[in-house]
Amino acid sequence: MQIPRFFIDSNSINENVSAALIDDSKLVHQIVRVLRLGKGAPVILLNGAGDLFHCRIENQDRDSVALFIESKESDKEAGCFNLTVALPLIKPARFEWALEKLTELGATTIIPLTTQRTIQKSGSSELETEDGKKKDHKSSNVKQARPAKQNRWHSIVREAAEQSERYAIPEVVAQKKFSDYLKLIAEQKNTENGLHYILAERSKCSHLSIHLAGEKEKGELPKNVSICLGPEGGFTDAELDQAAEAGLTFASLGKLILRSETAAVAATAVISAMRMHS
Repeated sequence: MQIPRFFIDSNSINENVSAALIDDSKLVHQIVRVLRLGKGAPVILLNGAGDLFHCRIENQDRDSVALFIESKESDKEAGCFNLTVALPLIKPARFEWALEKLTELGATTIIPLTTQRTIQKSGSSELETEDGKKKDHKSSNVKQARPAKQNRWHSIVREAAEQSERYAIPEVVAQKKFSDYLKLIAEQKNTENGLHYILAERSKCSHLSIHLAGEKEKGELPKNVSICLGPEGGFTDAELDQAAEAGLTFASLGKLILRSETAAVAATAVISAMRMHS
């Protein structure tokens, strides 16, 4: 039987006394009511920073679960490779599907991207705190709140990270305009060695795998790799010109035209496979 895995706040883990306490109501409900785990049941806890703890339940009630930490493991590859995916804001269901799959394939940072052809629906501007309570814009605590949409995205990648047995949860940052993304890449190129690709359909450029194979001939892939994808309808000519000026490398995924979410998953799979065999 597969041992359940849960990401919890690092403050809930006390290594000095080999103890952990889960008091998140949703998580407690899942452990006690859904999975029906009792005293002595094995549970794996992760702090999201690359550490994994093998635990057993000591006590539980309807508000909390207390666990004993039996052993600890750390991800030896934590921080060794960063894959950033600039994912265009497309239809919510497709965007969320892509978040899940990118997490399973090893993306470490996901940037929701708006471009000239991005179609955005006006949604609720309400904010909510970590416990899900709504916050008014006039609230003094509004700076500490996150948009409900971003909370949902975080929940999706968190569950996908648990399911795929990752040691860390990908970061889904606040959405960025394409121009701001290019500025970010320009800054990174000035301070670090990395590979930064933009996938543009119908462009006369080499397949992403060919680019990566060429880099591998020089040695291992750099620590930082990023890929940027366009929305339905693709990038405008002006945006492609801006990407070229920013120094992004143009790459292809073949002759077929893929949906944005399909291209994101395909490109991430190619990069992950190339890195695993480096």
